[in-house]
Amino acid sequence: MTRRTLLQLPGAAAAAPFAQTSRTAAAAARQAPPNILFLMVDQMTPFLTPMYSRQAATMPNLQRLASEGVVFENAYCNSPLCVPSRMSMFSGRLAGAIDGWDNASVFHADIPSFVHYLRSAGYETTVSGKAHYIGPDQYHGFHARLTPDIYPTWYDFLHPWVKGPYWIEGTSIQAELAHLGPSEVNTQIDYDSTAYEHGLEYLRRYAMRGKGRPPFFLNVSFTQPHDPYCAPAKYLDMYRNAEIPMPHPYDDIRKLSPTYEWVEIVHGIDREKVPPAKVRETRRNYMAMCTWVDDRIGGVLAELRRLGLADNTFIVFTSDHGDMQGEKGQWFKRIYLEWSARVPMVLNWAGRLRPGRNASLVSLVDLFPTFVEAAGGKVETAIDGKSLLPLADGREDGREREVIGQYCGEGLIEPECMVRRGQYKYIAVNNYAPQLYDLKADPYETVNFAGRPEYAAVEKQLRERSQVGWDGPSVKRRVMANQADREFERNIKGYMNDNLWKA
Repeated sequence: MTRRTLLQLPGAAAAAPFAQTSRTAAAAARQAPPNILFLMVDQMTPFLTPMYSRQAATMPNLQRLASEGVVFENAYCNSPLCVPSRMSMFSGRLAGAIDGWDNASVFHADIPSFVHYLRSAGYETTVSGKAHYIGPDQYHGFHARLTPDIYPTWYDFLHPWVKGPYWIEGTSIQAELAHLGPSEVNTQIDYDSTAYEHGLEYLRRYAMRGKGRPPFFLNVSFTQPHDPYCAPAKYLDMYRNAEIPMPHPYDDIRKLSPTYEWVEIVHGIDREKVPPAKVRETRRNYMAMCTWVDDRIGGVLAELRRLGLADNTFIVFTSDHGDMQGEKGQWFKRIYLEWSARVPMVLNWAGRLRPGRNASLVSLVDLFPTFVEAAGGKVETAIDGKSLLPLADGREDGREREVIGQYCGEGLIEPECMVRRGQYKYIAVNNYAPQLYDLKADPYETVNFAGRPEYAAVEKQLRERSQVGWDGPSVKRRVMANQADREFERNIKGYMNDNLWKA
């Protein structure tokens, strides 16, 4: 076929200019402030996802997003519990700077969030799904919330330390592992389906507005694969004959530190050890939940492409914390061991970030300056995070980075601080001997190397780092005073509700 014949084909003459115009439009779009799509899940450990493990859940959509983006191999939450983790992430601050102690801590309205910064930069800011803000400010910079929250926004989840270790009703293995699937309809599926549909609707309405619309920041936030672990039969059947990876052999977590007895009491593990068959079934349900969420994430990404919004959208995916999933006999979160503290993290920005993997130590507080930099802004608030973009685009090698964690939630009765630097992780609990892990020599954290002469220099450095801005005894006084104030207010609120109800 000659060139002349080709040009005479119906529609051929118009096709070439259209393709050129599309390329020009795409190039122009990349010069404008990007749209930002922030995809979040809840309680997803990276170690059962295909971005981080060969034995993993089936998650083709996130796998594609990761293959076309930058995967951070060593990303951590800063507090291994929903509310303090999200407070740190949205504020860019560690828990001690914002009183982000537990699942009943108030996210005060006078703390700037990265959403405030994006809104100030001209973004239309919207969240569909879980935010888990406690207190009267349920927006923290968002123009709109498309769904209510799935969890209480008051002090319902307050558990004062003055009561000592205790079993938290509804978060024990007795309660949570009693609800294994199949389950076609439940609170989590219903809530996540609503968040998904409203997220799609927002994208469609945004696309129809045409020229003159501001860039968007859309946070689509799912609650799964949070416990209880139950998934529809269709997804469970995908793993009926699959090889389910089992926990690394280990006998008693308390050999690492006696402080782990607290979390065993909180989770009811002191009263019941989960047999191997139930561990396998729980992991099967968890992996099925991951696949269910992946399908919805795939739907959001497909809609973004269908509407022509993908070329200039910066996409970030992560979780608020991990899940122990039976490792060392533990479930859920609330500890700084790897399965609980590590999170998946992917940055995808077509035309701006070259696909690859990055081994730098990063954490959720780093998202604040990342979003602001992507939007072309400048952070003027005191924060603890550093932008991920210099790592993702090669401007920084990341060798000097470290991760700091601070936690004072349930599962503890003393303040806890974690430092990850290089191959080492140091965990300090007030009034107790520290923990030191060498993750290169012992990736499964089976040995506490604290106190060994050969690790003395490293331990000293990390101990000193953990004490910067963190004094255990004074933090404990702050936490317990704050808990007492909230307990007082919670009791008054309950009394008022009872009387209003009776009236």
